[in-house]
Amino acid sequence: LNFLREDVREAVLQTILHVARKFPIIRFDAAMTLTKRHYQRLWFPEPGTGGAIPSRAEYGMTKEEFNRHMPEEFWRQVVDRVAQEVPDTLLLAEAFWLLEGFFVRTLGMHRVYNSAFMNMLTDEENAKYRSVMKNTLEFNPEILKRFVNFMSNPDEETAVTQFGKGDKYFGVCTMMVTLPGLPMFAHGQIEGFHEKYGMEYRSAKWDEQPDQELIDRHVREIFPLMKRRHLFSDVKHFFFYDFFTPEGYVNENVFAYSNRSGEERALIIYHNKYESAHGWIRTSVAYSMERNGGRELIQKDLGEGLGLHNDQTYFCIFRDNASGLEYIRNSKDLCTKGLYVELGAYKYHVFIDFREVRDNQWGHYAQIENILNGRGIPSLEEAFKAMLLQPLQNAFKELVNAPMFHRLISARITQPQGQLDPILIEEIEKKMTCLLREVKQFSKGTEDEVTIAQEVRQKLEAILYLPIITSRYPQLQPKGVKAAAQYLHKGL
Repeated sequence: LNFLREDVREAVLQTILHVARKFPIIRFDAAMTLTKRHYQRLWFPEPGTGGAIPSRAEYGMTKEEFNRHMPEEFWRQVVDRVAQEVPDTLLLAEAFWLLEGFFVRTLGMHRVYNSAFMNMLTDEENAKYRSVMKNTLEFNPEILKRFVNFMSNPDEETAVTQFGKGDKYFGVCTMMVTLPGLPMFAHGQIEGFHEKYGMEYRSAKWDEQPDQELIDRHVREIFPLMKRRHLFSDVKHFFFYDFFTPEGYVNENVFAYSNRSGEERALIIYHNKYESAHGWIRTSVAYSMERNGGRELIQKDLGEGLGLHNDQTYFCIFRDNASGLEYIRNSKDLCTKGLYVELGAYKYHVFIDFREVRDNQWGHYAQIENILNGRGIPSLEEAFKAMLLQPLQNAFKELVNAPMFHRLISARITQPQGQLDPILIEEIEKKMTCLLREVKQFSKGTEDEVTIAQEVRQKLEAILYLPIITSRYPQLQPKGVKAAAQYLHKGL
């Protein structure tokens, strides 16, 4: 209660400066209770308000009288004095009661706990949290960099209690590590511990074992994203999108945003509701941008946000970190129409490894996009190779297959005076000519495929005669012919 006195506040400030000279980071617990509005509300309520604490009603104080005792915000004084005397100190405030924006906008705190992230996403108050994001972007996107996003802390229920261990947990966790600002994991969160740890705990009270399956999923889906924090931490190219349903309204349960760093790009989409959703990501919400000495609200399309070519000849290839599948879309379509997405309950996509390619003269990438029709596959490169090789593979399969081998085996000459089947030999020569023609076209070769096919035909005819040659009497053949024929016959 003596905090209302100026000399007491100065003593507290000197204590903070003393600590700052010893430690590079200071965390202020429950910092919101020392803001002017809440300090008065709790201890010296305005007459007629009743106050938050009934027993303090008799100590009521008018706003004017309170401001005479505390003319400045204490935390503003702290931030300014620390910047002046111990400038390398990072100040981190725990500020609940939806004061996060006030602490970074007005008070200048370096970092502030973003309790709205945990509470609203837990309760699936998605429209409210999207509103928080939009309001922040409209005021100044740089504020997002000062938020500390978390899913649990020592004062709250554990992450596994609030979010479970399934897709909802990993969807929110993905948002936590891919939004600008600072992601913070609680003790035991990755291991899936249920025990709520108090600040006073020296050790765990429960005998819990780490959930290896949960840890492994973190390793697969979360840790690779944490290694790319440079891609997500800034707001220079951060864009937050509306998710439009086919009926034309915004689905507030879907969070979609993109970011860029150099040539790297990412698009994150998460559906925080137990239902299905489908629609288009096309236009960003408004955000504030410095222009001509002031600030101006602007919006951008998805193609602009990702830095794509608005050109029909370009195609965008990207990979989903969650599934490992690759996708292809026409760049111009992404710029003009946006991206169509279907999401189940608590499902998410983390599209990364974006790259643009220009289609070749044969339109192969357009053909691949048309064939896939929006589906993802393990490797676009392998699909591209398969498509290029398809004519060659088809010609090969026409010639080399089990029925053809059976026909060849049946066509061997095993009896004296036996004759080859001319229809079979002609068929094989034609199919060999087709195969060699495809090989020639693919490899840009110059040899004559007809001549080579005829040579193959002659060798095949000789092979089919091997059984009868090996059965003839040696005296009826030149020396060594039978031995050579037996050698070949056995090998083949």
